[in-house]
Amino acid sequence: MEQDTDYMNIRHIKNNTTAPSERKTGQETAGGRRSITSTNLGIACLIVLIISLAIAIGLGVQVLQMDKNMTGLNGKIQNMSETLEKMLRNLRSLCTVLRNCSESLCPSGWKVHNHHCYRLSTKSKEWNSAKLQCESRTSHLIVINTEQEQNFIEKSIENNPRDYWIGLTDRESEGNWKWVDGTPVSFTRWEQGEPNNGSRNENCAIIRINGWNDVSCTDRLSFICEKRALPCIEAADIEKYCS
Repeated sequence: MEQDTDYMNIRHIKNNTTAPSERKTGQETAGGRRSITSTNLGIACLIVLIISLAIAIGLGVQVLQMDKNMTGLNGKIQNMSETLEKMLRNLRSLCTVLRNCSESLCPSGWKVHNHHCYRLSTKSKEWNSAKLQCESRTSHLIVINTEQEQNFIEKSIENNPRDYWIGLTDRESEGNWKWVDGTPVSFTRWEQGEPNNGSRNENCAIIRINGWNDVSCTDRLSFICEKRALPCIEAADIEKYCS
């Protein structure tokens, strides 16, 4: 009985001896955990700060780049605006020309007939000089291909009857008459007995009220120039694009 009592006392003493040690160990473990948690939190805050700085720097670089791009874009827009304004000025000028052309198919001082323009010159020139004068006006000495055209010219000169050079010659080969533009001679209105090469040097043709005649190319006479009229442009078509 005494042995049991001694055993119980020893066990009680042991329990009292070991309990504080175990409690201390637990306290130390909790403190260590708190220390580790604080360290991890500091590291996390530092990482967040670094990331925030990186984002801020990146955004700053992008803003600077965007500002640079906007400056370049503004320059391009300015250039495009100036180019567009120049194109509009050119378009307005072209529209003015088209309107003028639609009102007159031939230049001032020229007569229009069947999409051709005719100018009766009263200056006296040799045939070759008259030919060059017409060419300097982007035209040629008149080429008469139809009776209708012949009638138009006769009517045009009836108020000022005289001899006019036309673009017909046989200088290259006697009797082989050719128009200056290479058109085949399919229509003629020679006066009776003409051409006769009367002085054996009559190689250029003239027109007068009564018809055609051959005379010397060195005679000084008036002349008639001819060229194609401008294409007819309807006013409605012009305004469709120029209004």
